[in-house]
Amino acid sequence: MVTFGRNSRVGALKGAIFDWDGTLAQIDDREFYCINQTLTAHHSKPIDREFLVKNYYQRAYEIGTGPRMVLEAALSRENNARVDVVYETYRKLFRDTVDKAKLQTGALELLSTLRTQGFKLGIATMRFTRSVVAAELDLLRVSPLVEVLFTREDLGPARGMESLEEVVDKRKQLVMRALDRLKLRVEGAFLVGDSWWDVRAGKKLGIRTVLVQTGFARYNDFSKEGAHVTVNSLVELEDLLGSKGWEL
Repeated sequence: MVTFGRNSRVGALKGAIFDWDGTLAQIDDREFYCINQTLTAHHSKPIDREFLVKNYYQRAYEIGTGPRMVLEAALSRENNARVDVVYETYRKLFRDTVDKAKLQTGALELLSTLRTQGFKLGIATMRFTRSVVAAELDLLRVSPLVEVLFTREDLGPARGMESLEEVVDKRKQLVMRALDRLKLRVEGAFLVGDSWWDVRAGKKLGIRTVLVQTGFARYNDFSKEGAHVTVNSLVELEDLLGSKGWEL
């Protein structure tokens, strides 16, 4: 299914900014592994996939880090308050499992095709640790296809975000930096993501937004956010762009 928002504009495109987790990268299997390995290491009961979806993806409009929210929910079953220590174990394990990083179906093919068509490509992710994301891009052969990478680490020291507005503002800043580095104007580019904050940040910037129904959008109805284009997959996005002469 492809849907077009009422404000969809048509024009020549020169570049694209992609989200990473949930959009280009398939994060579910690695998160599930790291969370359960962490819980086991701390002598707590592992979770199942349904628990992960409920406490990670289906809490999309809550403030907090997905994996930490899952760990908090899992530990609350035991009335255990050692979340900070457990979360540090998780963070180290996640950093050390870059080899478990995977791409969404069609990700590499889409990026390769866009580069062949002359597009400038960047990645702007709300993940913090730049070195880990960069290692994933190298492993998955994405690095040669994208010209810029920005993570929240590029915005300054780590701290928890305090409101939904701040989430959108951080997302907007990252996309703006990527556009500036690529020397792209908003009218000549589009933003691809899987979450409500991608769409809202895109609207604030005035850039065309593509919502891919993977990651967060797989488990939530974000249609009310009003993305310009909604597709089921990156494969579908490539087919759509090709059929429209690489315009939206």
